[in-house]
Amino acid sequence: MSEQERIKFKIKSIDSKRWWGDNFDVRFFLVSQLKFIVKKNILDVGGGIGIISSELDNSNLRINLDSSFDDLRKCLNNNDSKIQCVCASMTNLPFKKEFFDYVICANILEVAKSIDLEYDQKRIEYPTVNKTLEEIKRILKISGIVFLTTPNNSYYKSIKLTFAELKSSISIFNDSKIYFYNTHIKISKNRKLNMANIIPKLKSKFINSDKIIQNLVKENTKNNYSVSFFVKAIKN
Repeated sequence: MSEQERIKFKIKSIDSKRWWGDNFDVRFFLVSQLKFIVKKNILDVGGGIGIISSELDNSNLRINLDSSFDDLRKCLNNNDSKIQCVCASMTNLPFKKEFFDYVICANILEVAKSIDLEYDQKRIEYPTVNKTLEEIKRILKISGIVFLTTPNNSYYKSIKLTFAELKSSISIFNDSKIYFYNTHIKISKNRKLNMANIIPKLKSKFINSDKIIQNLVKENTKNNYSVSFFVKAIKN
């Protein structure tokens, strides 16, 4: 069984409603980047049922923060009881300054943007997004790292973050890099013409899906197009 299949099975066995919806979701790549971290303080902002935290080595101090008490209960009772769970808001992290070595922010910024748009559909700045990142920076140690994923609006064409919006938001970190995840073209809304779904699935018949996930990451792409973004930012 591949890592991708194992994680998918874990999610569905705990709560099928929390399934990421895509066998080649960017969060599978994120998990692969966290595997070798040991003996560090790590916070997962908006970690829900704790899937990503449970994939971290248990020598780490693993804290899963979410605003859903029900999801945190599932994390403790059905996933990994050794994960420390905190029910709190992403814009008001209840931790002291410079405590964490790593912070994970997986598919959360688009939620923050949607909160801002609820109040004003014409916004060009997103205070909830900015406040979330400011809080993450505050609790990171010097040289601490944030790993971030979020959907790319070039693919979804809805209210997700654009490349320009994401780049502007993470500019509070002097050392940051945006990667493009899955740059296969979606020709139309019809799934049969969506190469971002078709090509990885076809390749998986011949190549291990974990290897395909690694190969979906690019540093540059035409018109900043991809299904998702993967960000690594360092606090200096």
